[in-house]
Amino acid sequence: MELNRVQKKSIIPNEKGILSRHGRGFHFSSEFARRNLYYLTWSDEYVCDSSYRVDRDILDCYLLMNVLSGKVTVDYEDKRFSLTDSHMVLLDLRKHHMYKAETVTRMQQYMLHGAALPAYYRLLTENNGPVFHKDSRIQYLLNSLKRETMVPVPNDHTISMLITTMLCSLTGSLNLVDDNPVRQAKYFINDHYNEEISLDDIAGSVSLSKYYFSRLFEKETGQTPWDFLVETRLRNAMQMLTHSNASVEEIGISCGFSNTAHFIRSFKRHTNYTPGAFRKHFSDVPMGFMFGAD
Repeated sequence: MELNRVQKKSIIPNEKGILSRHGRGFHFSSEFARRNLYYLTWSDEYVCDSSYRVDRDILDCYLLMNVLSGKVTVDYEDKRFSLTDSHMVLLDLRKHHMYKAETVTRMQQYMLHGAALPAYYRLLTENNGPVFHKDSRIQYLLNSLKRETMVPVPNDHTISMLITTMLCSLTGSLNLVDDNPVRQAKYFINDHYNEEISLDDIAGSVSLSKYYFSRLFEKETGQTPWDFLVETRLRNAMQMLTHSNASVEEIGISCGFSNTAHFIRSFKRHTNYTPGAFRKHFSDVPMGFMFGAD
């Protein structure tokens, strides 16, 4: 069976050089997903030292590698590529490939499948090669894919949607520049919502004054940039409340709130629930859950 063969070949004997890992590992997608959707057979996040090296002959899938820190060298199709934290690479693993960490490196790896992947791969790589620079939009999609793979029962359709959106975004990035400042600011917020960012930081990310930017953002979205930032933090807090065992205090801090009291006040004002009550009443909240539930 294809799935079993891929899983056996994807295992790295003794996992030499892997210092820690934080990921799901094997995925067992539904028959519907395997027939009709993009799907994963493996996802993981590694911290590796310079002894980490993978050298394979043939594996019947595609590898999406996202470098988060450090440096990775890839030998592929008679070329050598150096990847840092601004890069991701898409490899056809049916071709011989080697990659290794040059220093202590943190990376995410996703083994992808889908009937349209060969055509998408050719479209994306024939003129520009397999290495891509990540923008904030791509990083947001990668973060979303990682979160979905870590929930107790990942949703096949959500995974397929995220992969589809990422491939479409990469296709657009070859020829198009997204110069919409409001959209770019949203990507910036999605990437940095858990940090101490200010209106100056958000406006600065699109090279506009905060006064002009605030008027533009509100005109286009109907809300202020700060409201969008708070809602982004709260959406991620909802995800953690329903899909993790972290405490309310830990969730508030990890989602960018300055203190627990501020987190609780904001959460109740937007949802009509305290974080504790929300966790009690909602064990599995769909990704599209909206604010202001009764």
